[in-house]
Amino acid sequence: MKTGSHYRKYLSQIHDTGFGFFAKDASTGILEILRENNIYESHIVDLGCGSGILAKGLADMGYSVTGIDLSPYMVALAKKRVPNADFVSASFYSVDIPSCSAVTATGECFNYLFDRSAENTKKIKDLFKKIFSSLTPGGLFFFDFAMPGRVHSSRKKNWNQDNWELEVEHQEDEESKYLIRKIKIKFHTKTGLKRDQEVHRLRLFERKELENILTKSGFTPKFVKGYGTFSFPFESGYGGFISKKINSV
Repeated sequence: MKTGSHYRKYLSQIHDTGFGFFAKDASTGILEILRENNIYESHIVDLGCGSGILAKGLADMGYSVTGIDLSPYMVALAKKRVPNADFVSASFYSVDIPSCSAVTATGECFNYLFDRSAENTKKIKDLFKKIFSSLTPGGLFFFDFAMPGRVHSSRKKNWNQDNWELEVEHQEDEESKYLIRKIKIKFHTKTGLKRDQEVHRLRLFERKELENILTKSGFTPKFVKGYGTFSFPFESGYGGFISKKINSV
């Protein structure tokens, strides 16, 4: 899928104002773990950085941040939020990852099939190897992901704020391990009501599958249900890994 076909202008703004709590709370927990591992004021790469909420939390504590996101609209918001960080609009499967002390990838960004490369398991394997190579010894790799059981049945949910309305229909096929989100958007602007819709496809990963890929990439992985004092706000079908680079391979 071409760059910009997902998280377009209006959905990017809605996600930033209405759903940024996950990234903000995750940044607090990630900062706790970085300090516990004596990683201070170093370089961090944020994959699927979105509108830069996590990047801001890191930058405010003295870290230099490079953010990578496929949506140019998200990257534009991130640049405004954190002008002292570097942001790139590109697929994290295709760009080089600079040397760093930590890599973050929050908000189930590895599940999304916005990039055709994500369909191929080999691409995830290659990405994890690339991340391992980019990390300095003792470096950490944080990410969370959706698993089968994320949504037990088809359902619709609605959200609204002063200038927007959002309807999301979730459909999960546990057998094929895919989740479809059909998103309808209404956005009130000075020139009138704007409508848009997007369809997001997610591949659902088994915990053991990702754990094996991490181990074979050289990491020492730890499965988690949150970062530090932050717990993931989902009842089922969700988890994460904090993986450490102990030795080079």
